[in-house]
Amino acid sequence: MSEFEAQRRMPAPAEHVYAVASDAAHLSEWLPEPVDPPPAGSRDRLRLEWDGGWLQVASGAAGTSHATLHLSVPAGQGGGDLPARIRESLDRLAVLSGSPG
Repeated sequence: MSEFEAQRRMPAPAEHVYAVASDAAHLSEWLPEPVDPPPAGSRDRLRLEWDGGWLQVASGAAGTSHATLHLSVPAGQGGGDLPARIRESLDRLAVLSGSPG
């Protein structure tokens, strides 16, 4: 297995980012690839897990947070552009999360 991971500062509190990330209506908007079955969530841990990956959201300073996205892929399968796709996924999640208002 090849392991890929990236972290990004989010412009909203951790609970809000987790709520957006775990909303089934938004999954295809931010994840780098479809997941089936849908991610299992742990609201108290602010964590989503699925076959081959997970997202962890942690509180940051002044109403911000940090999201870590980790993906595992079989060796030799699509890993070349995966680091960039993970960063782009976190960027999309940041835009979707925006400010909770």
